[in-house]
Amino acid sequence: MPRLGSSKLYIIVSSVTIIVLTGAFVLGLMSANKMRDIISEQFNQQQLTIAQGVASDISDKFNFLKNELHTLNLSPSVQYLEVSWPNRLQITMASVKKFGTMEIGLIEARRQKIYRLNAKGHDQVAAAAVGQIECLRWASDRANQNKFFLKRVGANFPSLSRQNPYLLIGLPTYQVSLDESHPVASGEFVGCLYFLVDPSRLTKMYCQDIRSGQTGYAWVIDQQGNFLYHPEAGFIGKSAFEVREQRAPKISFAKINRIQKEKMLAGSEGCSWYWSGWHRGIVKKMKKFIAYAPIPLEGDNTRLVWSVAVVAPQTEVAGAVHGVYVRQFLLQGVVILIILLGGGVIIYYESRWSAALEQEVQRKTAALKQSTEELAKSEKLYKSLVESAEDAIINVDDEGKIISINRYGVKLFGYTPQGIIGKSIYEVFPGRAGRGIHHQIDEVFASHSGRRTTLQVVLGGKEYYFNLNFTPIRENHEIMSVLIIAHDITSSKKMEEQLYHTEKLASLGQLAAGVAHEINNPLAIILGFTDMLLEKAEADSQELRILKTIERQGNNCKKIVENLMTFARTPEKVQYHTDINRNVAMVMEVVQNTLLTKKVKYHLQLAEGLPLVRGDAAQLQQVFLNLVTNAVNAMPQGGDLTITTGLNATGDRVRIIFADTGEGIKQENLHKIYDPFFTTRKVGEGTGLGLSVSYAIVTKFDGTIECQSRTREEAGDQSGTTFTITLPVASPTDQELTTEDIYVSQDSDH
Repeated sequence: MPRLGSSKLYIIVSSVTIIVLTGAFVLGLMSANKMRDIISEQFNQQQLTIAQGVASDISDKFNFLKNELHTLNLSPSVQYLEVSWPNRLQITMASVKKFGTMEIGLIEARRQKIYRLNAKGHDQVAAAAVGQIECLRWASDRANQNKFFLKRVGANFPSLSRQNPYLLIGLPTYQVSLDESHPVASGEFVGCLYFLVDPSRLTKMYCQDIRSGQTGYAWVIDQQGNFLYHPEAGFIGKSAFEVREQRAPKISFAKINRIQKEKMLAGSEGCSWYWSGWHRGIVKKMKKFIAYAPIPLEGDNTRLVWSVAVVAPQTEVAGAVHGVYVRQFLLQGVVILIILLGGGVIIYYESRWSAALEQEVQRKTAALKQSTEELAKSEKLYKSLVESAEDAIINVDDEGKIISINRYGVKLFGYTPQGIIGKSIYEVFPGRAGRGIHHQIDEVFASHSGRRTTLQVVLGGKEYYFNLNFTPIRENHEIMSVLIIAHDITSSKKMEEQLYHTEKLASLGQLAAGVAHEINNPLAIILGFTDMLLEKAEADSQELRILKTIERQGNNCKKIVENLMTFARTPEKVQYHTDINRNVAMVMEVVQNTLLTKKVKYHLQLAEGLPLVRGDAAQLQQVFLNLVTNAVNAMPQGGDLTITTGLNATGDRVRIIFADTGEGIKQENLHKIYDPFFTTRKVGEGTGLGLSVSYAIVTKFDGTIECQSRTREEAGDQSGTTFTITLPVASPTDQELTTEDIYVSQDSDH
């Protein structure tokens, strides 16, 4: 009986154990499946975001083509078919060819001819049976003026010979514009201006580089279900409902066919999955995730709806999740490292620049004091010394006309000695400054006493500050004229502004050092107690991991404090030569996500085989980063940034060009951009030190930096700014000076 009881007990315990283990396994499996479903849904939502972005890009480019067609339609060269019509079409073709435009043409109704230009730049005038062309019949109705005609055309269109249809975008053309040859618009109907767009080229431009996970891709179908783009070239132009079954007849494609018919062709967006028989060279039955979004093409005669799909096999989910975590960790590490290094470099050079500014202010102040003393002595000299004075000395009568002026004043105001005598003070000092000076002259004659004032004057497009002294000239107690001594205090004004900013930076540096010193004590206590707790924590415990995290973050704070305390120390290792292309690639790798969020497209045109240049990698990267940041700020609505490297004509210098399509810099500000603290940004958005620091770095290595810019008011859509940096090629002596390659870079995959 005891043995029987023990056996039953063992059986019960074993059964309960098995049940518990089985339940735990089942729960774990259910949890894993639930997690996989959640991750799969998130992955598919990411695919949907990609599909929506591609759809938006294609739709935007379609609207861009419509706008370009409308702009071309306003050209008198097109409306009146002037001799220059091929040149005008060439200009438009240069803008729209890359978006799949294969032909631009005008179907002329009265002469029954087609004036056209193909993508290769060949123009042609040919006869055509215009009565059979649908878009011309539609355009001839005045109710359709300024409306867009949209249709897929193939071999039935006069200039096409293939069955794979193009997309025709048409616009009625009337003689409504004016030029020198046509001062009066006739308003007559001319014909139909059109673009022939290859849908496959247009969609390929945005789909061929799409990657979902590691191997996912995108494809596009039109409103009939035919492939406009697919990575399998043999699928393009064929029915999406038929070509799959022809390739893998043993697999049922009912689900993807239903998705295409009921969702995609109906203009819906969403996510799902389907069975497929292949994927990028792998031939087997597999489950694929799909996300789709519509591409609406609006015309005034019809509305076409294409649909873009992003697909990836189910096996991508695990890889995608793992890849996201790895990339996020690496990106955070790189960003933290760059912030620490960049912060230390900026603080170091700001400290040096502040010291240099302080010395310059002291030197200028001493020079100004000496100049003032000499001016006081010069008042006692004879009249012959007036001509050698460094101030403009002007004698005017009661009407403000110039009686005499010294050589300095003649040169300053840009006149000849004979040409300035007898001119009114209004002509010499333009605008409000002239009125102010004339008012002071009247006050001197009225009060019989001198006057002093400071005025801001613009001469020859340059801004000056003058300290003006008005002294009455008497003969027999009667004022006959007024002597004006105009002293240029422009430099001292600028020095006052620089001194103000220098004092602010000095205060900020003292505050930062004080804060860093005060943080050290509590930080040392935190790290000390953490070390004690680490010795008591058990291995592989949750407490140990938490303490390790506290210790790691505390050490990070310690490094920041050490950088603040030692920012003024000179680096032990300096690099005297570097690879320009590698530095440009490193900077662009850092900022490429920022460029993407700011809608700025960048283009790298890096010449191969460039020699090393004289310079330090970290400092030159700071220069490049400053120029890229300025370019992004100049393009708030997005634009293009082109970076080009190459040798100059003599081969002894490497040239780096940064060209943007931003708002540009006004001409009156171009000579100020390298001045410390000069900025046109709002308060809090910039210090005005970026370009001045960049200028100092480049010139330190015997380089040059130049700027050319045109604003939107001056150049319209052709506005932008171009900075050109040249650096000397490193000599063998420069390369021997390098103690160690302390900067390790990697190629940027553009």
